[in-house]
Amino acid sequence: MFDIDGSARPTTIQDLKGLVLSKAVVLPGQLERVARFAFERPEDVALGTIQSISTSCKVSPRTVMRLAYAFGFDSFREFKVLFQTHLRGPGSD
Repeated sequence: MFDIDGSARPTTIQDLKGLVLSKAVVLPGQLERVARFAFERPEDVALGTIQSISTSCKVSPRTVMRLAYAFGFDSFREFKVLFQTHLRGPGSD
């Protein structure tokens, strides 16, 4: 579908952006909307829920989950942890 074909899962938000910019992952309409939201408001992803993100993006909760899967994550929780780590900053692992 929209996955990264077995490539290593991104470990930073910059990795995620790089996948989109390099066209390694092509995101159709609603998935792109959620990705833009995530890049513009990482704190809302880190601290929010699938429901709050889907409401903000005017998409279904399933679409938010599909974005996490598209980037190679096994769950929304794993995707969210990446954003939480980003907010903590470098060296906070």
